[in-house]
Amino acid sequence: MRESRIPGARWDLVVYPTYANSAVSVPNVTVPSDYHPWNCDDEGKYFRYRYELLWKDMLYADVDFFCIEDETWGIRVSYQNNTERNQNCLLNFFAAEEYPQNSIYAVRCPEKSEVWNALDYDRLVYAKERPWEHLNHDAMKKGEVFIEDFTDGNGLGCSYYIMLVKQWNLKWFGGECGDTVSYKKVLNKRYENAVLNIRYKTMQDKESVSFSSRFGRILFEPSSSPAMCRIPLGKLESGDFQFTMEADGTTGNGVFLDFFAITEAEEAENVYAEKEIRNTIPQIEYQKESIKYQYNYGELPIYFTIKNKRVRNRDLYSGCLEDALITRMTNSDHTYDNLTKSFSGAFMDKHSDEGFYHANVVEAIFLPAKSRHVEYAYVSTCEEKKYTERELEKIWELRVRSSQKKDNFNNKEGNQYEFSTRLMKTAIFSNIVYPIYRHGEYIPHYTPGKRWDSLYTWDSGFIGIGMLEYSDKLAEYIMDTYLSEPDNQDFAFVAHGSLVPTQFYLFYEILQRADEKRREELKKYYPMFLRYYRYMAGKTEGSAMNRLGSGLLTVYDYFYNASGMDDYPPQKEIHYQKLEQIASPVCSNVHFIRIAKIMKRIAKLFGMNTDITEFSEDLNRVKDAFLSAAWDEESGYFGYILHHPDGRCEIFRTESGENFNKGIDGVTPLIAGICSEHQEKLLLQHLKSDRELWSCVGISTVDMSASYFYDNGYWNGSVWYPYQYLIWKSMLDIGQNTFAYKIADRALSSWKQETEFSYNTFEMIQIETERGGWFHQFSGLSSPIVTWYHAYYKRGCITTGYETWVESQRFNEDYTEAVITYEFNDKKKNTMIIVMDSDYEYQIFVNGKLMEHEEHVKGALEIRLYEEKGKIKVIKNEEIL
Repeated sequence: MRESRIPGARWDLVVYPTYANSAVSVPNVTVPSDYHPWNCDDEGKYFRYRYELLWKDMLYADVDFFCIEDETWGIRVSYQNNTERNQNCLLNFFAAEEYPQNSIYAVRCPEKSEVWNALDYDRLVYAKERPWEHLNHDAMKKGEVFIEDFTDGNGLGCSYYIMLVKQWNLKWFGGECGDTVSYKKVLNKRYENAVLNIRYKTMQDKESVSFSSRFGRILFEPSSSPAMCRIPLGKLESGDFQFTMEADGTTGNGVFLDFFAITEAEEAENVYAEKEIRNTIPQIEYQKESIKYQYNYGELPIYFTIKNKRVRNRDLYSGCLEDALITRMTNSDHTYDNLTKSFSGAFMDKHSDEGFYHANVVEAIFLPAKSRHVEYAYVSTCEEKKYTERELEKIWELRVRSSQKKDNFNNKEGNQYEFSTRLMKTAIFSNIVYPIYRHGEYIPHYTPGKRWDSLYTWDSGFIGIGMLEYSDKLAEYIMDTYLSEPDNQDFAFVAHGSLVPTQFYLFYEILQRADEKRREELKKYYPMFLRYYRYMAGKTEGSAMNRLGSGLLTVYDYFYNASGMDDYPPQKEIHYQKLEQIASPVCSNVHFIRIAKIMKRIAKLFGMNTDITEFSEDLNRVKDAFLSAAWDEESGYFGYILHHPDGRCEIFRTESGENFNKGIDGVTPLIAGICSEHQEKLLLQHLKSDRELWSCVGISTVDMSASYFYDNGYWNGSVWYPYQYLIWKSMLDIGQNTFAYKIADRALSSWKQETEFSYNTFEMIQIETERGGWFHQFSGLSSPIVTWYHAYYKRGCITTGYETWVESQRFNEDYTEAVITYEFNDKKKNTMIIVMDSDYEYQIFVNGKLMEHEEHVKGALEIRLYEEKGKIKVIKNEEIL
């Protein structure tokens, strides 16, 4: 809520339909709980969730949220009883104010004092530089660490990422001799006998951490809980005050700093931090039709209206709905109003978290057999807003119709995939989380799933690529979140998790679809991507990605996962054998070569011609080093490269000599477009072999014939969509449009099979069972599903590989005519897919010449391009003179 005095405040309304005396779970975004994102529009103004009360579709409730106007939303709950029995249903509404921290530590100081956060430094120096000197993880300030029992929930110290890069032998802040922090402050008061009070905690409970300063030695005694250190400063005049502390070093301990406070010596003991529990219990006023909630930190009042007179009110004194017993929440009788009280007294009431929910229960919703029943409610910050049920229904109908408009662009051949793709779309739009902390601010953020309320670099690019099918502006927002502002010296781009630079792939797709005016608007991102690129190249801001000295790249100094594939066999073994210091993963080089090619095209588009030489030189340097070291003729795969002290490079193998990279990473050079015809042939054989990579549900992450293939792994033994998407794009570059279609078709079919059975949007599909697995409401890396659907079934969609640039595109209103101009980035066997209205036959002319085309799907015209640039015209057969 932007009006709250507390940054990151949020008001939640949890809608929980159920039926009497049942075991239907309370809705929970982190575990399966009988509800499913079901539908949404393209603007974020309409969402539907389906609650399965009796599986499957015997008894359910569709909960629709629809925007009425700014800060006024309607709620429509439609119960459907498909059974032969009468049913007694309930409808629970839980209202709660949520803060980033429900309990905080507040600074208590004498009136005469000067206080500042430890992060408000002028200069911070680690004596031994971290590889992330200008790539601080999680969009944090340099030295910033989340610490729950510090006063602002954060402090100054050292990132916990040092535990993931043990090969660097890094120490916690204060552990390395010479670690330094400096402050420049202006004192408002003068002090006769000042003391500097520093609240801190240490990493370990043994060994003191000491610093030198102009005021003498500063000694932080070991303490894993917050403690206070006090340093005499003597007489201080008002005005400029500078303070520097330089570490003497430790054998293993380090310190985290909370805040600094200057006081007179006699008042130093009055400096402390006191725990406060934020008051989440509102003043509740029951009005004629509505309930008024007035919270405690400057929030606007909220008015909640339920269009039913049979409503009972309850209180839940907990921040966790799961603390309430389901058997109590599914019975509206007043004897059940204490929601956490056990019936037998055999166990204590649960209290998992501080907080408060106010519950409104619509009781006794009786549904006859084979019937439907609708309930209405609305919420607003405006007291004057009054709506009848009929008015709410009309507004709801408009929102539903609006959500269906763009679906009319899809050809009927794709109807079989409409439902399963719609679930994916809704997951993409629904997986938005607030608040997410980004560089001192709270933002709304599209995440892989609501289980992860954090930033994710590699997933985010694919979320954006999926979102692009529906909203150009939201796709841009997702991309922009991961780029760095010009004056930001803390990170060159937002890094969290696997450093797979998917934002470049997203930017390329946004630009491909943009018109000239829109491209000019997007030009502002070029310097941001240039900074991102140069960091990935290992050339700027302390980047360690080019530290191997061979021309090959590595990202193992930033995260344990190079490819994004957590249990990928060579990666696991690299860490087991502690080879991170000498290993160069295939994918790190492949992605860099491809983004260098992308930057070449973008530079040309924006007239940044002086940068093109840099990109060409970089990609050729990495490409030459990679091709000379990574190709394994024996297996027909590319392999991880190990660097030995004598300068020798070799491919990483198992003890028996098998290439450890027989899998999706081993064929990724196809994505970069750098393979010889011979290499391309062998890689395609692996991809198309049903004994190796071509499984019954798509491209296996690991070669099924490899000794290290595991049928019950996470990535190993499963099909995931992100690299399958990139391979699919590369097939269009090399004229493999038939196999490209097979990739998309098998993905859509396996996805359809799973979603129609479970109504879940899983992370992956397991090969052995053909079932989805792991998180059940995932969007992240599963987002390519919507891209494949649109690439073959959405009228007006144009798809190419990475070596073809779409300069302009125009379709007539009924999608029976198109004019497209294009240019090659690199001439290969470039293929384009153009989706027209499937009710007609077409002819295609390129630069005036009639060209042959294929249609694996009616209306999706696949054409091979031969001329390096040209104008394509598509017309109905009947229009040919």
